[in-house]
Amino acid sequence: METNSCLKMQVALTLLPKFNTQKYLTFIERCGGIEGFFHEKNRAFSTLLKEYQLSFSDERKSALKNAEEELKNLDLYDIRLCSVEHSNYPFLLRQCEDTPLVFYYKGQLVTDSLSYLAIVGTRHASERCKIRVRTILKELAERGHRLVIVSGLAYGIDITAHLSSLTHHFPTYAVLGHGLNLIYPAPHKNIAENILRQGGALLSEYPCSSPFIPQHFLQRNRIIAGLSQATFVAESALKGGAMATAHIAASYGRDVMALPGRPEDIFSKGCNELIKQNIAALVEDSSDIACLLHLKDKKSPPQQTSFNFFDTGDQEKQVLKILTQQGCTPIDELSKNTRIAMNELIALLLKLELEGKIISLPGKNYIIS
Repeated sequence: METNSCLKMQVALTLLPKFNTQKYLTFIERCGGIEGFFHEKNRAFSTLLKEYQLSFSDERKSALKNAEEELKNLDLYDIRLCSVEHSNYPFLLRQCEDTPLVFYYKGQLVTDSLSYLAIVGTRHASERCKIRVRTILKELAERGHRLVIVSGLAYGIDITAHLSSLTHHFPTYAVLGHGLNLIYPAPHKNIAENILRQGGALLSEYPCSSPFIPQHFLQRNRIIAGLSQATFVAESALKGGAMATAHIAASYGRDVMALPGRPEDIFSKGCNELIKQNIAALVEDSSDIACLLHLKDKKSPPQQTSFNFFDTGDQEKQVLKILTQQGCTPIDELSKNTRIAMNELIALLLKLELEGKIISLPGKNYIIS
């Protein structure tokens, strides 16, 4: 178990964002690692800065002092630290020059040798592309593949990828652009909690005390790309976070894939451009993704006559009727009024949420969308 002093120094490094990046790892190793970086005498530290031609206002002492308050947040919000010195630091992320030496996380970092797939796209996702994402993940699950799905918990394509991952029991990582003491957007708090319950993780390079600024959401895209063997852009305009993530992934030498769309659709232009420029491989279905990730089917693909787990028309009508009449309703009351077993009701509610018919609220409450 790490000492409190060691944890404090790791936290302090995140308060010095210039040095909390892989490109300065050699410098920090010359100091004797993260602890050595903070213990290095001023004169020797200045000499090393000159040797590496770095300009740096020495704020190590103030960072250590401020880290004490941040340590309290780790306990308060059940947040953990992962540094490049840890054995569970994600292997692919470690290969990227600009990724953080220390990041914060909640939940579990998957240590199995699974494939990691980033799924990103516009917040203004069309129903067509949301359905394609759901279908692709459903098909991958039916073929016996087990992936870690990485995204950013934003509206649109991101949250569709996370929800579908939960439905098909894929571990999923949400990389956030703020401290893990909160969830943004707030309506996705329940989904974030489900990600943790189902063996996934929330990740961020930002301490709880960091300011909440838009630039952080752009910077986190490099972590989404860095964690993943491949990045799949499901829908995007010519500019935006998804396009930035795709270009970062390509710069890392990772595969990029894109779902083509109609030329007149604004939010398909980015995908089409990635394909035209040979940055992204064209994806039509799950077999294209499986091929690019070198996945071999473990199960035969199901026939059209296979049993549909979610074929629950009467129960669905019951739930929607109650929510329409009563408004915001807790899950316990829904189970009582519909007489649907809790495990079946949870699956049904998730299906309705994926279809955009209902919205989940804090405290396991539900309303009509």
